[in-house]
Amino acid sequence: MNKNYIKWIGTGSGLNPSLGNTSFFVRGADRTLLVDCGFTVPPELIKLKKLNEITDIVLTHIHADHIGGLESLGFMNYFFFKNRGDARPNLYVGTDDFAQILWENSLSGGMKNIQSDKNESQKATLDTYFKVRTGTKVCVPGLPVATLFPTLHVQGLENYGVSFDNGIWYSGDTVELPQKDPGLIFQDCQFYETNSDVHISYEKLKRDLPEDVRAKMHLVHLGEGWNKKNVRADNFAGFVMPGDKFYF
Repeated sequence: MNKNYIKWIGTGSGLNPSLGNTSFFVRGADRTLLVDCGFTVPPELIKLKKLNEITDIVLTHIHADHIGGLESLGFMNYFFFKNRGDARPNLYVGTDDFAQILWENSLSGGMKNIQSDKNESQKATLDTYFKVRTGTKVCVPGLPVATLFPTLHVQGLENYGVSFDNGIWYSGDTVELPQKDPGLIFQDCQFYETNSDVHISYEKLKRDLPEDVRAKMHLVHLGEGWNKKNVRADNFAGFVMPGDKFYF
């Protein structure tokens, strides 16, 4: 059996941390790609004894439930595991602007001022902790090539989904329907509808997608109301739970 797999660390919405922040890793023979790193993710990676196995990280957008664990992950790698220089994890983001906003608006307050091993003051940058890679192609040896595709979440926010060239497709946080008919879909959704939604609703997915597409769709980023839906009766593949594993 092929040993490459996806494992979900958390599948909750930003307001439902009881299921953990939505995040998964893709495991190959020699490398492990983490998709998003919210504030609940590093503790779970530590429990799984996987934190030091993360060699590559993809970020979809800069909300805390998707990037809020980077400080602790970066500090653990830098200070505890001594993963520095070429041993730093690769960090894939869509653009230079994304990297700049991530550092200046989200991470630098806690990560900029550090002390060296010689107890000297040091000014860190994002590159101190990660090998920053910008662009929409993510090529990790031994894993399917991933493409970051832009999608709408919050107006004015740089935001992506992730499509793997083996047919696995992750929507990221979005109000949009799938842009193509992939082989296996992991889809963000919410369980209500308003005039200012930033996530697509369960009801819209049910209304606007044909049954054969819903049958390949596993729902993630689960908020209040998810456990009141009969997901199989509505012809979806199912809800994803933390710890669920998918081989490919």
